[in-house]
Amino acid sequence: MRKKLSVLIVGFLIWNQAMGYGALSMRDLRLPKDFFPESPSATIDSVKENPEFPGFLTFTVTAPHGSYTVQGLEDLRQCLHEIEVVEKLDAEKSTSGSVATGAADSLKDTGRGLKNLVVHPVDSTKGIGKGVGKLGGKIGGVFRKKEEGEKTTMGESLMGSTKRKLAKQLGVDVYSRNPYLQERLEKIAKAQMGGRGAVMVVQLFIPVGLIASAVLTVSGLNSAADELVNDNDKGDLFKLNEKALIKAGFTQEKVTQFLNHPYYTPRELTYLRFYFEKFQGIPGFRTLMDAAIAVAPGVPAEKLLHELQIAADSMATPPEVTGIQLTGEGVVLERASTAVLITGYDYLDASGFGKKTADQAFALKLKLGKKALEIWSAGSMTTGFTMVLMTKGIQSRRMCFFGKAALAEQP
Repeated sequence: MRKKLSVLIVGFLIWNQAMGYGALSMRDLRLPKDFFPESPSATIDSVKENPEFPGFLTFTVTAPHGSYTVQGLEDLRQCLHEIEVVEKLDAEKSTSGSVATGAADSLKDTGRGLKNLVVHPVDSTKGIGKGVGKLGGKIGGVFRKKEEGEKTTMGESLMGSTKRKLAKQLGVDVYSRNPYLQERLEKIAKAQMGGRGAVMVVQLFIPVGLIASAVLTVSGLNSAADELVNDNDKGDLFKLNEKALIKAGFTQEKVTQFLNHPYYTPRELTYLRFYFEKFQGIPGFRTLMDAAIAVAPGVPAEKLLHELQIAADSMATPPEVTGIQLTGEGVVLERASTAVLITGYDYLDASGFGKKTADQAFALKLKLGKKALEIWSAGSMTTGFTMVLMTKGIQSRRMCFFGKAALAEQP
């Protein structure tokens, strides 16, 4: 019986690998039905495995306002929502009711705030809003030397406050790398800052009901960080994150290098700061910042970010983690008798790369001397890949980057 079962498994793997040579489709990814926000304006034209980074996907997407090349599942999900926001902003010519009134009031408040800054810069806290109100407190220290990531001009602070408020209303990231979205946010913010009158602002604002609010992240830990990011400009964030990381035991030199990372946005750096705090005290946690400082931009940087998010979110549940380390495949959480290998890949199948990943996971299990090892993958896995793991006695979970419900899902 065992022999027959082995023959069936081997036969299935050969068939699955042969199928893997064909072009990928969205159906092959087996994504949850509610994975993507509704996106009637966007068309996903193609999905391909990234030739430079096996296990990661590249999508081509078109919209009426332009075309996109998107790297990774999470960026795709965010991009689809941003496309709808841009299209709604372009299509909406006028608004009425409370939203219009709010837009006009916002403009008036901004105008009063600008006047206050000219006349009484240190005491200007009314009429500007929470984020800009903090500017007065920073003026006294304006002549001290600032780190690169901490530098913020007065104009940037005022503009940033307006953009953050708008981005939050639309459910998008003010630090998004989407140039089309940034162009629209800048246009609206400048209209308010330029004092061109309420009519222009009202024409550019849209009712919140027209766009379903998109949560920036499904991570509870990230949600806490989002509040900090939405209420502070990049200079304030720099100082808040710096203070927290030094308190967590990292050196000033390392913290400065980390917070001036050339790729990660202020939001992503804040996410990572929250992860590092979550890992505080676990053997090996200081090496995580070293990895974040040294990681290459693009896919490698996002892979590490995603892996650390999954690891940090899992820390709230037992059993207790006894150590954390990084390997070429991902982040390893060690427990008393078991271990978890967290990989940031978008897609794993029974191809050569998938089998290599499975072999490395098995070697890691032997090296650590653990009774059991699980692979938690950020993205999708094929049935063929999970069967490869089964032959090595390794369990797996898929779509782990996208929430606790997905974390418990078995492929």
